[in-house]
Amino acid sequence: MDIHPIAKLIVNKGIENYDVSMFTEEQKKEILAQAANIFMRQGKFTEAVICMEKAGLPLPKEQIRMVADKKILMGQYQEAYELLSKTGLIEMAEFVKANFL
Repeated sequence: MDIHPIAKLIVNKGIENYDVSMFTEEQKKEILAQAANIFMRQGKFTEAVICMEKAGLPLPKEQIRMVADKKILMGQYQEAYELLSKTGLIEMAEFVKANFL
């Protein structure tokens, strides 16, 4: 499978710099899914989650929870809180917020 050139640009320039609204829903989903996969391989989980949300794709909750756990251990509490909030793990997100933020 070839990677769409726009997905490559999104990864190189950052998701916040691109508006993919000019594409059809199917194209947008494919482009953002490819960008999310690349971000995941690079360890840029926050960017991958943003891509998945914009594409309307389900979030890999277990994988994101493991990343959030690592961020807690590294003292990156705000990032952990944001990741947990996006996955619907509200109780765990509120625990991080109450005890570390």
